[in-house]
Amino acid sequence: MATVRSVARRPLAPAGAKLVHTQADLREDAAREALAGVDVLFHLGFALWRGRDTAHVNWDGTRNILAARPARVVLASSAAVYGAWPDNPLPMREDHWPRPNRQCAYATDKLRAERLCESAAPTLALRIGAVLGPHTDPKVAQAVKGYRLVVPAFMGKNEALQFLDEADAAAALHQAGASTATGLLNIAPADWLNAQGVAKVANSHVLRMPTRLLLAGSEVAFRLHQTPFGADRAILINGPLALDPAKAGRVLGWKAKKSTAEVLAAALSD
Repeated sequence: MATVRSVARRPLAPAGAKLVHTQADLREDAAREALAGVDVLFHLGFALWRGRDTAHVNWDGTRNILAARPARVVLASSAAVYGAWPDNPLPMREDHWPRPNRQCAYATDKLRAERLCESAAPTLALRIGAVLGPHTDPKVAQAVKGYRLVVPAFMGKNEALQFLDEADAAAALHQAGASTATGLLNIAPADWLNAQGVAKVANSHVLRMPTRLLLAGSEVAFRLHQTPFGADRAILINGPLALDPAKAGRVLGWKAKKSTAEVLAAALSD
């Protein structure tokens, strides 16, 4: 009988005889031992937010579980690895060179994880857009609800934002695990919104500010605990960051069922 082994710092309620859960940090020996020799390693564990040792958590955790010698890896990477730049093509395909914004350490960590996984085992890295849904990270949900008041944007920049339903993200991961594909796949809806489009869905308005002012203001708000992030996430509206998911359709037969506008509207109505 096939079994599913999971590792997380949090406990997990019993979910059937096929699931064996280990409560551990990904950097611990117990995590590596629990995952030893798995056929497919779904690497989803990552520190999302800034902390004193975030890079070490992400880097050492990835190295430790790869030492379990999985036969294949499916990595939940991020659209952020491309970087938000004014000269980005719209939308971006997988062959576009990744250029993480220097302010966003999370994006740099994700790109390093991609390369580490690829060097350790056959890997399919899914570059996933911003995920929203009932189980969204509370900090992400808080930030999105802020759109009801105002949609921040950089003066003189063209943004392109995508929001992916969590059920669509889960389906992509499931289909990736069942496949034998390796390489890179974009996982996002086929549509996107600019700041005006986000404001229309949120019944709000756009506030454009000079780049330096918006980034500095984001940092001040973060340090005053008014927002869950600072310049590290604000920089992701520095240019279009919309992904072309066509390759995922060809390789996995995957397609997002909900559009960016539908996902955003649902998140704002909660």
